Amino acid sequence: MRIGLLVYGDMETLSGGYLYNRKLVSYLRRHGDDVTIISLPPRNYQRHLEDNFSNGCLQQIVAADLDILIQDAMVHPSVFLMNQRLSRQVKIPVVTLVHLLSTFDRHPWYSAWFYRAIERRYLQSVAGMIVNSQTTLAQTRQLLHKQLPPHCLAVPAGNNFPETSTDVDAIRQRALANGPLQILVVGNVIRRKGLHVLIQALRELPTEDFQVTVAGRLDMEPEYVKQVQKSIRAAQLQERVILKGPVQGQSLADLYQRHHLMVLPSAYESYGIVYVEAQQFGIPVIGTTAGAAGEIINHGDNGYLITPEDPQALAFLLQKLHDDRELLLTMSRNALAAYIRHPRWDQSCEIIRQYLYAGLDGV
Repeated sequence: MRIGLLVYGDMETLSGGYLYNRKLVSYLRRHGDDVTIISLPPRNYQRHLEDNFSNGCLQQIVAADLDILIQDAMVHPSVFLMNQRLSRQVKIPVVTLVHLLSTFDRHPWYSAWFYRAIERRYLQSVAGMIVNSQTTLAQTRQLLHKQLPPHCLAVPAGNNFPETSTDVDAIRQRALANGPLQILVVGNVIRRKGLHVLIQALRELPTEDFQVTVAGRLDMEPEYVKQVQKSIRAAQLQERVILKGPVQGQSLADLYQRHHLMVLPSAYESYGIVYVEAQQFGIPVIGTTAGAAGEIINHGDNGYLITPEDPQALAFLLQKLHDDRELLLTMSRNALAAYIRHPRWDQSCEIIRQYLYAGLDGV
């Protein structure tokens, strides 16, 4: 099958959504499909809306001679009107791959209706839909007033370190060892990921009880990064909170192996691939109740869920896990057990491939 994938920017972009895209493309190609990547330049929302009136993207799609086109739903402002011309002129099925719905992000009250209207119009313009979580599926159902197109659910996997085997004895030794609680944050340093909440929580704890490593890009929201760095200095935590910048591959695996706990108190997560990654290494995770983290984290069993922007609750849990290493060990074992039960990338990508093939004649 000749499949197109429409995205913004570079496919190697460091984020969970782009990782999902790369895994899907790799799987499809390994199974004999011809996949063409069509990339639109990343710009601001207003400029993306103008893309609907340009023929450049439409010409690229026509030239690719596709059987089906997958659109990463993040491109919705560029194509929500163009899809009507696409269906008339090219007559190929368009399927959206929904990682995150902008409608459910935080927008000022006076503009929220606008984003909702654009995204609803976009979802109504496609013939099919791939969603990454039960939470995202419920949100699309709400946005479309239960009028969903043919769809499939394929959750992201966490088996991103196939060469790494988890040593159960090492997990025990790590959990019970004396010393500070080693806390890992894996996520780009943007406000939505909630690093400021963690820093506020740490200010309530003895500094000798914790050590934090943050692995993620520092260039996406420069002003927010400056605020975080200022907060770290004000709390005199420069030696206790280390911003390493982006970390990938074996270097990231090494970080997972050296830490007790992952904390990502996001304002919202549409899924959270890094939660599953952490579980491969027997690491419990503290996330929030906003979004799909609850589909991965079983509160009190393999991690904890707190409400967003609640540093007091986070501080309590961090101190609890520092003081009770047997509890930390139990949760670490439970995290590993949860990872073992979780689907692998090949399973999720095969769900999508079967959906594309089964639906080609019907959408």
